[in-house]
Amino acid sequence: MGFSYAGNLGGAGAPVVRRFQIGETMYVGQLVQTGIVGGAGGHVQLADIATDTFESGLPIIGFVSAVADASRTWTASATDNEYGDKSTYTATMATVTANVGPGLTGGGEVDVTLALPMKTLIKAPIWDATYGNALPELTITTGNSDGKTITHASDATGCTTLDDYSTVYCRHGANKGHYRVVTTAGANEQVVTVPFPYTIVAGDIFVVAACVLGFGGMDITTNADGIDGDNVLDDFRTVYYHEINLEESGKEYAVFSFWHQSAEATV
Repeated sequence: MGFSYAGNLGGAGAPVVRRFQIGETMYVGQLVQTGIVGGAGGHVQLADIATDTFESGLPIIGFVSAVADASRTWTASATDNEYGDKSTYTATMATVTANVGPGLTGGGEVDVTLALPMKTLIKAPIWDATYGNALPELTITTGNSDGKTITHASDATGCTTLDDYSTVYCRHGANKGHYRVVTTAGANEQVVTVPFPYTIVAGDIFVVAACVLGFGGMDITTNADGIDGDNVLDDFRTVYYHEINLEESGKEYAVFSFWHQSAEATV
């Protein structure tokens, strides 16, 4: 699934969950923000970084942890890159009437685990733009004796994020298991200031993601069901990363908490 509950920084205690009427069709695991957008009529909408500047700047509420309404269906769709329980948005009276029930509006409802700033821990997969696309592996084409330059095939990655906002990890080679913060980046080269402990040689395999331990930026996948780790972080949400794991292809993930609920930042 996409976003999920990973704990509470305040210690023991259950997640805070609230039920909302949806303003668009949603799946379990999708990130949601406030529903204040023209004409949708729901409490929440997807936090999918829409082109609408106003929508993109709305505060995050949390993520869908369950579907409450009678319209729920289970979907495994390769086309949409989404899966799980689904709540279908409707603005049609006949559909609302068919799905209404005790405590239900009939218009589509989901349970949302609230993302309380610097308290709720959230786990999310890290993808290349859309759900299910693993981050590209970067095979070294030119070795580097000082352990600072990761040179690979041109245009192998879209993660050209600068200024200590991304992380590079060695999956194969003498430096396997080591993470470093990227300080300079391009489509075919990442440079770190703190060197890897061993020489980087041709054939070594690295992976880079647009997230970093501590304060960092988070871009969201196109369907609001994970972190987009292969990007330039031109617009992003400010989060605090507690854990980043890039060990296995297709299973990369991060655990984070929101620092605040304000609009996106720009660098």
